[in-house]
Amino acid sequence: MNIKDLEDKVTNQVIASLEAGVPPWHEQWDDDGSQNPLFRSHYNGESGHVYTGINWLITQFSEYQSNDWYTKRGAIKATGLDKPIPIEEFKKGTAIVFYKPVKKEVNGEDASYCVQKVYTIWNHEQIVGLPDVEPDESMDGFDPHTEIEQMLSNLNLKGGVNIGGDRACYVPSQDAICLPQDSAFTDENERESTKAHEGIHATGAKHRLDRKKESYAEEELVAELGAAMVCASLGVPLDKLQHTSYIQSWLKRLQNDKKFIFKAAAEANKAVQYLTREVA
Repeated sequence: MNIKDLEDKVTNQVIASLEAGVPPWHEQWDDDGSQNPLFRSHYNGESGHVYTGINWLITQFSEYQSNDWYTKRGAIKATGLDKPIPIEEFKKGTAIVFYKPVKKEVNGEDASYCVQKVYTIWNHEQIVGLPDVEPDESMDGFDPHTEIEQMLSNLNLKGGVNIGGDRACYVPSQDAICLPQDSAFTDENERESTKAHEGIHATGAKHRLDRKKESYAEEELVAELGAAMVCASLGVPLDKLQHTSYIQSWLKRLQNDKKFIFKAAAEANKAVQYLTREVA
């Protein structure tokens, strides 16, 4: 599979999910006690590296309960077995994208570009001989509310976070986030995911990431994806879209541009990195 094939496959999956009313970034959550050390973020079981951007989205399509993944080499190293992936499972590997920024001198000037290639990973459940993932007890008492509040504080919003009114929004002219009273939300998960959503919008301000957008529907997709990434890392479930009115616009763009979801996921990842950065 090459990059173009993967773009087609992922785009078609996203289209099918949106048409069915279940965005792929809204992972279905189970209360079965199978929480992994990094909550619901998917990660490489050998390195601990958390999958981000489009790879984060691709792993959301997984049918498996486990959130740790391995390359073939990683599975061999982790199990000590020559063939830890059974033939029937080997054929069901998941294709993701490897990105590597490269800098080189061209005609006496520095040039930079990104190398992309497709490689395959397998879920923990597909591999023979791996030990069970033990829950990280250091996460006991972890408070997503405190984490999201810190993220918003780190933005240093000129207009602050204002509580009141009947809708949530980021106001660029004031560099402020407006949120309704807590009673307006269905539960605390909706409240925290809304804060994350508006926080992602705020990262796009000119004096922050200066995010360019062709339409507001595109910006809403970045905010949806970014909020989902933040919430996944904090263990906050998502159960509904912030703005369902944009679905038809997203579908039209997805059908006409197979790179659209890849670009939106990349922008969302930049926003998440900015929002979750440590501020001295």
